[in-house]
Amino acid sequence: MHAPGWLAVLPHGERIAVSLRTAGVPVVVTEDIESAVKDAELPVVLIGHFTGAPAAVRHAQTHSGLAALVLVSPVLGIWDGASNELADLMDEVNFGPELGVLPTLWLHGSDDEIVPISDTRAGTDRIRGSAFEEYIADGLLTDAEAVTRVLEFVRRVV
Repeated sequence: MHAPGWLAVLPHGERIAVSLRTAGVPVVVTEDIESAVKDAELPVVLIGHFTGAPAAVRHAQTHSGLAALVLVSPVLGIWDGASNELADLMDEVNFGPELGVLPTLWLHGSDDEIVPISDTRAGTDRIRGSAFEEYIADGLLTDAEAVTRVLEFVRRVV
């Protein structure tokens, strides 16, 4: 299988990482986003999944050098299950700058009860830039559908 000309970096989300690797995408899962982006030899698509999304967005708000940002069922905006540390990071994201022209894709399932879409939309509405796209799956977002949408998006923007 031909490897794409980009690197997926995820601060969290091993299931998504496995699915991306199966699709031939080189993947790094690390909490040290800054080093992964700095060391990358390919354009970086930063993927924030679930509780890894606030760290991904905060990095995108405070650093340059990303080819794109993807948010998969992200914990953004308001979330009752957040630890104090995660809630503080979410506040930084919520009151940080919008994402400007960075190509960004938000993927979510309409029936997600763990991360309600209305709570997440409160966060995405604050950060969305001019190149922000969203895909809301009917029901729950599956890993396979998420990876398919990521691949389609990255083919268009990177």
